[in-house]
Amino acid sequence: MPGCCGTPPFFDRLAVRGHRPQLALLVEIAEVFCPKALLRSGLWRPDTGAPGAVPSRARICKALERPDADLAELEAHYGSGYADHLYG
Repeated sequence: MPGCCGTPPFFDRLAVRGHRPQLALLVEIAEVFCPKALLRSGLWRPDTGAPGAVPSRARICKALERPDADLAELEAHYGSGYADHLYG
């Protein structure tokens, strides 16, 4: 993988609606679990998780990027329609 002088050629395959990523995270798999065990765990079912365990995008933004911003405005900006406008 090239350093500061370029991006890997596989970035072209990651393009969405003509937008090529500038950054990607490569993950090396160290251990794989049985698919049946994952299904039996119920992790994929919304009623088994803790929805409030992970803060909203707006709360993360306020905490790390824009501490002086109004949380209500950030919640409106990063609301349910946010993903629809990511790529124009």
